[in-house]
Amino acid sequence: MNMFIDTTRKKSKAFAEKRASRLLSLLLIVAVAGGLVACDQFDLGEAQPTGSVSLPQTVSSQSGFEGLLNSAYDRLQDPGRYGERWMLVPEALTDNAAIAASGGNRYPSEVANVARTHLQGYGGIYSTINEMNVVLDNIGGFTPQVQNPQALKNRIRGEARFLRALAYFDLVRLYSYMPGTIDGRNREPGGFDLGVPISLEPTLSAADAEDLPRSENTAVYDQVVDDFDAADSLLAGNAAAPSAPNRTTAAAAAGMLSRVHLYLTNWQQAEAAATRAINLTGAEVVDSRSGGFEDTWRTSSYPGSIFELTMTRGQDATGANGNSLQDLTFFTDPNNDDEASNFAYQLVTSADVRSIFASNDARQSLFATDPDGSVYIEKYNGSIAPFTDRIPLLRVAELYLNRAEARAQQNNPSGAQSDLNYIRVRRGLSRVSPTGQALVDEILEERRREFLFEGKRLFTLKRYARDIPKPQGTFAGGVSIDFDGPLSERRLVLPPLPQNAIQSNPALEQNPGY
Repeated sequence: MNMFIDTTRKKSKAFAEKRASRLLSLLLIVAVAGGLVACDQFDLGEAQPTGSVSLPQTVSSQSGFEGLLNSAYDRLQDPGRYGERWMLVPEALTDNAAIAASGGNRYPSEVANVARTHLQGYGGIYSTINEMNVVLDNIGGFTPQVQNPQALKNRIRGEARFLRALAYFDLVRLYSYMPGTIDGRNREPGGFDLGVPISLEPTLSAADAEDLPRSENTAVYDQVVDDFDAADSLLAGNAAAPSAPNRTTAAAAAGMLSRVHLYLTNWQQAEAAATRAINLTGAEVVDSRSGGFEDTWRTSSYPGSIFELTMTRGQDATGANGNSLQDLTFFTDPNNDDEASNFAYQLVTSADVRSIFASNDARQSLFATDPDGSVYIEKYNGSIAPFTDRIPLLRVAELYLNRAEARAQQNNPSGAQSDLNYIRVRRGLSRVSPTGQALVDEILEERRREFLFEGKRLFTLKRYARDIPKPQGTFAGGVSIDFDGPLSERRLVLPPLPQNAIQSNPALEQNPGY
C-alpha cells in the first residue's frame, strides 16, 4: 500500500499564523484508512483525532519522511500560494493586469494597490519550514531498508533543503527588501534591513516555541543560498533522486540558486548557477518558430519546465470555485456546452503589457478577446482537467534570461546578447544587439513578455528598486507608486506581517507604515 502523509489546510488560519510566528508547528501524526496521514497545524481547542502515533514512529519509516515532504509540496499548491495568488497578485499589483470589463470582486483591490492588499502566506510557509526541520533533524538516525540507503537519505535531505530554501526565499523576498544597492539605487528605503525570523530546529510543543526576532535580510538570504547549494550537492548524480519536473532535482536547485543570486546582485554566481542548471536539465526552451506555441500551454506538463506543480483532477485547488488560475484568468463561454461556465473570470492583461509584444511574437497567440473586449491570456486553460492546470515554477527559459542579465551586469554584452537572442529567436523575433543599460532594459522587458502572469513582475521591479508603474489606472493622483517616496506609497511594496503574529511575539517588529 502506498503510505503517505498529507496536510490538512482546513483549520484556523489565525491560529496557524499566530503559532507559526512563534515557529510552532505542532506535529501530530494520525492513522487514517490504513495509511499514515500528517495533520497540519490545527486549533488545539478542537477535538483531537484519535489513533495518533508518536513522532518517533513517524521518523522511523520511509513513508513518514516521504509524507512530510509531500506535505510541503502540497502546501505550495494551495490557492493562497502558487495555486493562485502567488502567480497572479504580483501581476495585479504592477502594470501587467487589469480587471475584465465584466468586473468582479476578487482582484480590484490588488489592481488598485489598496493598502494591506498583497501576497500572504506567513503561517503556512513557517509550517513548511518546521516540517523540513523535523526531516533534517531526524533523517541521520534513520536506516532505510533499501539497496542504497545513503542515496535515499541524501535524496530526502536534498528535497528537504530545497523546500526549506524555497520557503525562506519566499518569506524574505515578500516581507523584506533586497539588501544593498543596484545601479546606484538604494534597495532598502529608510534603511530598513530586517528579514524574517530564522529557525533551523524543529518546534514540537508549545514549550519549545521561542519569541525569535527578525534576522537581517542578508542572514536570511545566506541561509537560502546555503540550503539550495546543499540541495544541489545532495541530488546531483544521486541514483535515488526524483525525476523532473514535479519533484526537485539538482537542476531545479541550481536554477533557483541563479534566481536568488540575481536578487542579491551576485552576478558572477548567478551566471555560474544558471549555466550549471542548463547543463543539468533535460528541458529545452520551446521553439515556436514553426507555430503551435499555444498548444504547449495545453499539455499536462509544460515541455520547458524544470520544476512545476503537478495538480490532480478533483483535488489541488480545482473546481469552479473561483480559486483556480483558470477560474480567474481564462474566459469560458457559458453558452458553449463544450466549455465549463466560469463565474469568477476577471483578471486580464493590461493594454500596457500587450503593447510590448511585436506582431510576429509567437506569444501573441496566447492572447484572446472576450465578447466584452477584454484581452485575457490562455496560459491557464484547464490543461489537466476543468479548473486544473500544471503550474511551472521554474522554466528553462528563465535560466537563459537570468544568465543574460548576469552577463550584461558584468559588462559581457556579447554573452548577454547570445542568451537574450536564444529566447527571442525561438519566439519568432529578430536578433538585437543593445549594450549597456539598454541591454539590461531589453532583458527585463523580455522577462516581462516571457513570464506574463507567472508571478515575477513585482519582484523584478522590487529588486531593481524601481517605481511601480500603474498605467492601467492612476494611483494617488499619479501613474506610479514611488519605491523610495513617502511612506504612504513606500509601504505598499512590503505587506504587513500578520497582526496576530505581532501580538503573539513581542520580539517581532512590524514592517514600516503598518
